[in-house]
Amino acid sequence: MPAPPRIDVDPFERHGLNWGHLKIYPSLAYDLTYTDNSTRSKDRRDEDFLQEYTPGIELRFSPQELMQLTFAYEFGWHDYLKDTAKDYLSHKSITEGSVKNIFVEGLTLSFGNAYLQSGNTSALENLLVAFSRYETNSAYTKAEYHFNRFTLGGKCTYGLVDYFARAEHPQDYQAHSAELAGAYSFIPTRLNLIGSYNFTRTLRTVPGEDFDTHTLLVGIQGAYSKLAFSAGGGWTVAQFVERDERDEGPAFNAKLAYTPHTRLTMSLEASRRFAAAVQTGITTETDVKFSLAVQLMRRGRLTLDYTRNDSQRTNNIDQLSFAYSGAFEYKLARFAAATAGFTHDERQVKNALGDFVINEGHVGFKLAW
Repeated sequence: MPAPPRIDVDPFERHGLNWGHLKIYPSLAYDLTYTDNSTRSKDRRDEDFLQEYTPGIELRFSPQELMQLTFAYEFGWHDYLKDTAKDYLSHKSITEGSVKNIFVEGLTLSFGNAYLQSGNTSALENLLVAFSRYETNSAYTKAEYHFNRFTLGGKCTYGLVDYFARAEHPQDYQAHSAELAGAYSFIPTRLNLIGSYNFTRTLRTVPGEDFDTHTLLVGIQGAYSKLAFSAGGGWTVAQFVERDERDEGPAFNAKLAYTPHTRLTMSLEASRRFAAAVQTGITTETDVKFSLAVQLMRRGRLTLDYTRNDSQRTNNIDQLSFAYSGAFEYKLARFAAATAGFTHDERQVKNALGDFVINEGHVGFKLAW
């Protein structure tokens, strides 16, 4: 009688703490980053070291196979050792839940909420004000029904951006979004025809700056050999509510992942969309990200990233941001890992100030049970 097939077990997989149907995954991370431009200035380049302490916890609750609930929270303290920039704290939480085959077989209901509060942004963030305390929140509910080769779903999302400083209140806004999506499977798991329509109304605190966006995308999704793909293209329109002004153009959303070997993975993501610009108006955001992950050894993994963002705003202020980075993670034990890496960020602004170049290097460790 042949032996049963061997099941590969990851010796570094997190086990967590089990309590009935509840699993608890605590974590603690520390990073020390050297930066040659902590204030993101063009001419005055202040060097500094940034210490970041991030304890966190993740809860996974599954009372039965068809019901799941997860909650994750991280608290961060960010300390500039030379005080060239203001120290700040951060809060981040993500909640997700789903119930499958509710009422009828094939119907899945899901919900989620993502909250972030911070006193700063990443260098490539073009839609938020840097060095100013803010909070963002995005909540959604989604229903999806599968029948034979057809899939039909709907999703409602509510999001907000809120700045703590009174001087930044004109940047606040709320967004209400509704999306209808469908798919037809020509070859199950291999080739699907997908399509979606999204309507979003953005309400700003500045009078006369509310606007609607409509986006229609059609594309394909599937997998072939070692390639997984999802690509959709269409048209998007942004229309101000209280004045006769609009912008429109092509929209796309594409994702590719190629794994020629168990030790090598490449991925590419690209998208184009309308969003609320900083201060007033609308911005067209075109994003591209390429990632290469190499498992150099059993315990060591190298990741190389290239990110590019092109923001074209209706107030004629254009921003081009790009970054490349490398990170190496070495598993010291099942619950401990050491990290090291570098990042180069650059921003070019047309018709306004804001150019900068940043070079950073970092080391750290993470404990995750």
